[in-house]
Amino acid sequence: MLILALLIALLAVVVAMFVLRRWTGRLASLATLLAGAIMVLWLAEVGLLPGTEGPLTPYRPVVPGLDR
Repeated sequence: MLILALLIALLAVVVAMFVLRRWTGRLASLATLLAGAIMVLWLAEVGLLPGTEGPLTPYRPVVPGLDR
């Protein structure tokens, strides 16, 4: 739900950049901040950040014949 809200806010900022054509630098900085927050939340949801359960955790199941 938070990702959806951030995506809507990002869309609003991008539209504002094209419509207003004013404060483009500040709006671009805000868009970058929103995109970074979306990326961090998505990576945490997928499990690719340290401290989250995911495919890159050190506690992987042992596969007979493949693990030594």
